[in-house]
Amino acid sequence: MIKPICDFCGKELIEFGAILFSPPKEMNVKKYHVCVDCYNEMIKKVKE
Repeated sequence: MIKPICDFCGKELIEFGAILFSPPKEMNVKKYHVCVDCYNEMIKKVKE
């Protein structure tokens, strides 16, 4: 079984929060796994 880790806090994802893609650079895109807690923090900061 695959056990992804949150790329922001380092905790194992118990439930999935989000996937974040970087802007393309030289035809490459980075993919980041985000836990629910980190996702909620990101949304809070965007709304401020």
